[in-house]
Amino acid sequence: MIADILYQCSREHDRKAWFNRRFGHGGECLRAHDGLGLGAFQRHRFRRSPSFKRVLKVAAAMAAAPDGSIPDQHKDWGDIKAAYRFLNNPKVTPEGIQSTHRQQVRHLCSSHAIVLAVEDGSELDYSSHRSVEGLGFVGDGIGRGLLQHSTLAVTTDGHLLGILHQIWWKRARTVEGEKRRERQARAKESDLWGDSIRAIGAVGPDTRLIHVTDRGGDCYATMHAAYAAGQGFLIRAKHDRYVNDSTEHLWAFMERQPVKGTRTIHISARPAKRKLPAQPARTARLAIRYAPIQVPPPRNDPRFKKPLSAWAVHVVELDPPAGVEPVEWMLLTSEPVESVDRANTCVDWYTYRWLIEEWHKAEKTGCRLEASQLKSADALERLAALIAVVAVRLIQLRELAQAATDPTTPVGEPLRDQPAALRNLVPSDWILVVSHLAKCPQECLTPRLFWLTLAKRGGFIGRKSDGLPGWQTIWKGWAEVVLVVQGVEMHRAIIAQQSCG
Repeated sequence: MIADILYQCSREHDRKAWFNRRFGHGGECLRAHDGLGLGAFQRHRFRRSPSFKRVLKVAAAMAAAPDGSIPDQHKDWGDIKAAYRFLNNPKVTPEGIQSTHRQQVRHLCSSHAIVLAVEDGSELDYSSHRSVEGLGFVGDGIGRGLLQHSTLAVTTDGHLLGILHQIWWKRARTVEGEKRRERQARAKESDLWGDSIRAIGAVGPDTRLIHVTDRGGDCYATMHAAYAAGQGFLIRAKHDRYVNDSTEHLWAFMERQPVKGTRTIHISARPAKRKLPAQPARTARLAIRYAPIQVPPPRNDPRFKKPLSAWAVHVVELDPPAGVEPVEWMLLTSEPVESVDRANTCVDWYTYRWLIEEWHKAEKTGCRLEASQLKSADALERLAALIAVVAVRLIQLRELAQAATDPTTPVGEPLRDQPAALRNLVPSDWILVVSHLAKCPQECLTPRLFWLTLAKRGGFIGRKSDGLPGWQTIWKGWAEVVLVVQGVEMHRAIIAQQSCG
């Protein structure tokens, strides 16, 4: 049930099914309120020890109530103490907790010719938790917390497969009077991008990884690491570096290139925040330029000697509204861009980088990662490793629901309007409960109506202007219906016991 869709569903756009094919109870699935899909941890390093059982129980409790604290998620005092012991166990590592999940993700990647490895960093702020030991500095240097650097596997049509790699970093203060050689010799935050690329390596002989980063990953070392690993990169440029023969800068060089094509995009409305004013929704027309470039090595870094070959794709908004900052992306990629279609493909791939921002939001808002009251940085890293997988499943759950409710999806592929498709995938108790909530006969409940009903229980109104349901409303409705289904199951068990007695 809920646990299996959390830990077994890969949400690949493979046309085989638009719902989790292991929705119900199977050989690899435990009951929703007792555990989670065994397949996610069947090769876990702790699987023959009590710690393995604790991984299952703690993760299942988090999946059932992701926005709750540990005492909220575990109702028995013994389970609460056991969860805290597990998270504070020095023998348990974040890598060990995620090991089987990562193996499954790599296996899924191997069935694709190209997979986007979307990288990004996020600050975990625990400044208000003064008693936590072992934290680094975040924000302006006054706050305390951890830096989490994550890499997600995303298909070329924008569907999340899972986590490929994670690093937790404790930011230290800059050493006064540090010399350049000393700075180059010590580990730096900018090295995390290349470290992740090297740690992931290749995922299969027939799969090419394209590492997608925002401006934080714009450094020669990141590009060099991708080339050395035999993988590709797609990086949004931050630095107006010298290119080619080091006589001209990147932006000036690209602005001299002829416009090769245009494309139109829809820009959503943006509310006012911090120092940025609110902006209404609009349609923007972008000019596209592209050209091959040579990226010279840093002049003062002895590690790098040779220039790298790359392509630059420059998209900039034409005729933006008065007072509005134009859309502009400068993308650097290892992939040949010899046509407008290839340039548009690079732009499309970069737009999928926003998926990791949604995932960060699911971690922090949906699972309340920064609200934990654990007392050590190591325990927080273990908690973050578990929550990271739960957050992946929250995003995947949204994709399942949107695939079944999106009116633009071709009829016949998701079978969203065929009740028989739902009966083949969803347990009868769920159909019983949701059809009652939807006020329709069980035999008329379609996949589309099933997901819309869950979303509406979570606060989704469903007006034409509302778009598709998001992961927060879907999850709230799902969590509510889980309790009702469990009540039906318990009632049936009680009746069976009374009849047997």
